[in-house]
Amino acid sequence: MIPLDCWYNISSIKDLFSQQILTNLIKIMEGDEIMHDYQSSWDYKDTTIIDCKTCGFKHIYPIPTEKAIKAYYQKYYQEIKPFNYSVVNQKYIEKKTQHIINSKEYARIYQKVTELNQTGSQKMLDVGAGNNLLNKYFQIKGWEVWVVEPNQAANNYLEAFGLNLFNNTIEELDFSLIGDLSLINIQFVLEHLRDPISFLEKSYQALLPGGIIRICVPNDFSIGQIAYQEYTQREAEWIVIPDHINYFNFATLSVLLERIGFTEVYRRTNFPLEFLLLGGINYYASQEEQQKVAPFVTKFEKAFSETDRLEQLENLYYYLAKAGFGRSIFIYGQKPFS
Repeated sequence: MIPLDCWYNISSIKDLFSQQILTNLIKIMEGDEIMHDYQSSWDYKDTTIIDCKTCGFKHIYPIPTEKAIKAYYQKYYQEIKPFNYSVVNQKYIEKKTQHIINSKEYARIYQKVTELNQTGSQKMLDVGAGNNLLNKYFQIKGWEVWVVEPNQAANNYLEAFGLNLFNNTIEELDFSLIGDLSLINIQFVLEHLRDPISFLEKSYQALLPGGIIRICVPNDFSIGQIAYQEYTQREAEWIVIPDHINYFNFATLSVLLERIGFTEVYRRTNFPLEFLLLGGINYYASQEEQQKVAPFVTKFEKAFSETDRLEQLENLYYYLAKAGFGRSIFIYGQKPFS
């Protein structure tokens, strides 16, 4: 093998390859399995995010190693985003279960899934649930539910609610142990994976024809965010390093699902926080500004829910999603029958 530093000394190589292609080639020689083709990129805090034509979405480049990611999440669960699991006793579980039963959000998701599910069965896989208990709502409704959760503490938490668990990383998951799925719920997971395409391909194979995949990810590099960045000349402040490897918007995620074989059947979003940015409220600027966001959104949505206008709010979030706006992506894909 030619030593890496020799490539820069061969003029013919420079004549044959653009600097970008040469950089990509060197990355492969250093161990990357895929050549990531791109024309545009963003630099943020010593990290490069590329608009990858190979993958069809934006992601960190080079992609972090599995070892680096594992080390980060060990710290993340213990120090950055801890949860006080000592409060979980029988009284807590009973109170939480009642909250689950009464949840309008869970009911809305369940209604949409049952409306779209054409498998004739009720078997769910929830991926990377953490402390989210949508899975328990489906179980209460009579579904067979399996959950993949790599964090041991979160795993114990979910187990206390009587859920079936795989204490594995998503990459280690053996879909054949479950099989014949009607629903795969992937909630704020894809942005963290080194290889989200392979995982989606495996998910496609595991679903029954007519089954549903529900994906939730941040809506990043969205129309509103790009308008804000170009107008203010600020950095892409929604980039989360090293937590988020991949950055999707409605357009790129929809195309990716279609490429794998899914048919998009529904999309939705939540409050378009980029509207705050465009209106001069930069909630990235300080902790004080960030703390204003949740109460603002809560009041906005309560004005609809407490005046029997949830349908209008749902329509608003649906049409915002159709236009590519909103802070998060909630997209439903269906595996076709043929």
